[in-house]
Amino acid sequence: MHVDEDQLSDDEGYSQLGEKKKRLSLEQVKALEKSFEIGNKLEPDRKMQLAKALGLQPRQVAIWFQNRRARWKTKQLEKEYEVLKKQFESLKADNDSLKAQNHKLHAEFWLRLL
Repeated sequence: MHVDEDQLSDDEGYSQLGEKKKRLSLEQVKALEKSFEIGNKLEPDRKMQLAKALGLQPRQVAIWFQNRRARWKTKQLEKEYEVLKKQFESLKADNDSLKAQNHKLHAEFWLRLL
């Protein structure tokens, strides 16, 4: 499992009382990632269990999952884009080849008429 450095920051790790934002530990992130791999939707019971086990607030867990789903969706879109880009390039090459073949056949046709 790969853990990005930006995953160690806790986006909601501070209260409205002005506490400093706390970073999640590597162990916390690994546990959250493992749970995310099991299921990227967070049921209330699982949120509470994770929060208690990791020493986090339930809101921190919920927001981590929300942010992780957003990163996952972005990566999925990037993968889909690459697949579509390769398909487009292949179809464009086929189309260019057919156009060249068509042009050649037109030229041969007109030469035979002369």
